[in-house]
Amino acid sequence: MRKLLHAFLLVVVSGTAASAQSTAIRFILGEGHGVYELPRFGNYCMGLGMDRSFNDKLTAGLDVTFDVAHALKTGPEYVYLDVSGSAIGYTMEPSLFSINYHTEYALGEDDGTHGYIGTYIGIRRLKQEWASDGTLYYSSNGDLIAVPAPPREVSKVLVPLGIRMGVRGTTDGGFMDLYGAVGYQIGGGKNLLTGNFAQAGMEYAETSALAFTIGWAYGFGW
Repeated sequence: MRKLLHAFLLVVVSGTAASAQSTAIRFILGEGHGVYELPRFGNYCMGLGMDRSFNDKLTAGLDVTFDVAHALKTGPEYVYLDVSGSAIGYTMEPSLFSINYHTEYALGEDDGTHGYIGTYIGIRRLKQEWASDGTLYYSSNGDLIAVPAPPREVSKVLVPLGIRMGVRGTTDGGFMDLYGAVGYQIGGGKNLLTGNFAQAGMEYAETSALAFTIGWAYGFGW
């Protein structure tokens, strides 16, 4: 009888522990990352994620997002460079791929909508493809200017880490997640370009040392 009682208690405890854990798939409907000094939010990302709740307080997740705004845009960005007092235009196609791991600690009971705070660390890969219309240009004074050749391709890997906060529903079921994150971006605060292209105030040229993210997602769990 004692053995049967022990076996019963073990099943009950195991079932209770299992019920406290749940897994969810998150559809990231919109996410913006501050990766450049200018523009601050020059991207609109979408992607997928997975959450795992270990108990009634702790959840961890892994997200993968891609800048769909520039991927689906019909034309490139136009960036202007000051050459001998004249603004010379270049075309540039940026892309952003991001992977983020985050933890969440529920500030209330996680059986419903609740606030949370946690940490995150990620990897962001920036890539730019540059082009120009020609090699010579006439200034407003009629002088012939030699146009600097643009870099064909520029890439950079950044590692953001910091604090993540948000409001979300329970992992075990359908839920929305509205979140923001702030921290430090390892590898940021530097100019991606060299030579004549390393100019202050030039868009998509300087990476940000401040990591900042805002986003929202819909998920369902079991």
